Amino acid sequence: MIHSTIQFILLALFFPAGYLAGQTVPVATGSKIPQKDAQAALDFHNKARQEVNSPPLEWSRELAAYAQAWADHLAETTCEMMHRPHDGKWKQVHGENIYWGSDSDSFTVLNACQRWYDEIKDYHHEAISQSNYHKTGHYTQMVWKNTASVGMAQAVCKEGAIIIVANYDPAGNYLGQKAY
Repeated sequence: MIHSTIQFILLALFFPAGYLAGQTVPVATGSKIPQKDAQAALDFHNKARQEVNSPPLEWSRELAAYAQAWADHLAETTCEMMHRPHDGKWKQVHGENIYWGSDSDSFTVLNACQRWYDEIKDYHHEAISQSNYHKTGHYTQMVWKNTASVGMAQAVCKEGAIIIVANYDPAGNYLGQKAY
């Protein structure tokens, strides 16, 4: 009994709540991303968040559907990597990461997450500013301490390129604040 209690206490110290049980993506993800791929992307986000002691994210079907609508719109129109506008029909109301890949045979949402994470090399735990936002904004949104949920989507353009969109709630990357 004492041995079990000690093991539990040690696990609780090294793995914050949510990391032990893990967050599970539902089979119906809310987007065109298969559950297995969505789970890999969520796990990747949560591993990155664990590194900086940000709480784990949960998968949101609603955010995934929101992301899917934008990904489909981009794929059907410009096939360019563009964030939602700040007003109008497609108004952005959540945090957003976007990635565009042209190797459709091997490009996945996990690849996009890895590219966003690569921005860690330029983030030195300083407050978000005009000078560092463009170099680190994808990474800092992934690990933003107050963000609680994520949903991701993908769409294929006519010429085969893939657009990946991730939406986060609440949004992060506020000027003058640190990510964690």
